[in-house]
Amino acid sequence: MSASATRRPSVLVFATGGTIGMRRTDSGLAPDPEFPEILEDLVARICAPLGVEARVNHLSPAIDSANADADTAPKIARAVRARVRTQRPRGVVITHGTDTLAYTAARLAFELGDLGVPVVVTGSQLPHGEMDTDAIGNLTLAIRAAVKAAPGSPSAIAFGGELLPAVRAIKHDSVALSAFRAELPLAAGASGVPAAPPVGHDMPAPEAPSRVLAFRFVPAVTSDDVRASVGGRPQGLVLECYGSGNGPMARPGMLGTLRELCAALPVVAVTQCTTGGVDLNRYAVGRELAAAGVIDGGDMTVEAATGKLGFLLDRGHGDDELRMLMQQNLVGERTSASV
Repeated sequence: MSASATRRPSVLVFATGGTIGMRRTDSGLAPDPEFPEILEDLVARICAPLGVEARVNHLSPAIDSANADADTAPKIARAVRARVRTQRPRGVVITHGTDTLAYTAARLAFELGDLGVPVVVTGSQLPHGEMDTDAIGNLTLAIRAAVKAAPGSPSAIAFGGELLPAVRAIKHDSVALSAFRAELPLAAGASGVPAAPPVGHDMPAPEAPSRVLAFRFVPAVTSDDVRASVGGRPQGLVLECYGSGNGPMARPGMLGTLRELCAALPVVAVTQCTTGGVDLNRYAVGRELAAAGVIDGGDMTVEAATGKLGFLLDRGHGDDELRMLMQQNLVGERTSASV
């Protein structure tokens, strides 16, 4: 019998930084230089009863998740793909800081949607060495979920004793150990990650990662504020609208400004509400948004909308194809728009 046939299944743990790998200092929480060795030992102890081997890798340099940028999730995805090809693990666990964990996890759900290996993202509210740390419990849950999930299972977040769909989760509490929640389950009928457009098509993939920003409507907003939100020339914009997709369309210049923006870059509407979603056909002001060219984001979270839009832009999808894909359910992130 060959060595490969007798090799135990393995789990890849990919550490990217965050509170889980920190310790207290006189200057506040800071990265623990001994964490790589501590993580190796901790993961080995969790994996032993499961009968799986542990393979631990680290993103270099580690990041404070508050400093995550447009290339953070794609960079993690590239590193994970490379290691999955060579190590062939049963599952993948990614540790990440909690500040932007929901954003990274949502983007990874698209980036790694065709990986064929379960991906679970986790972290902790307290450092690994704290007396009441949640690091060990979260990591244990993540490893167990990753090695027991079926191949091709959707990406998930393991936190506070719960396993949450990555494309539905948000961080809702800055201090509680149950910091994340998902108001909606995965949407049924996911079509899967689309194939990348062929080389040489009309919309080439950008050389640099696409920057997608979010802008939240508030009562004092003006059309100048909306225009200023794209002053840094992002490649996409997510509008956090009132209710089922409403905005202050009676403000002077608002309709014209939105038309101008939609002609220059994709603009997606989501709701500020924690449940429900956008339906741009429901109210007259919503129809004005749609007429300006705003894409209906349905019941996507802002994290899922920014991750999905950035992913599609980086793949080179554009114009009508991008609009269509944004309104489709690819990996459980939204209820598909009615035709």
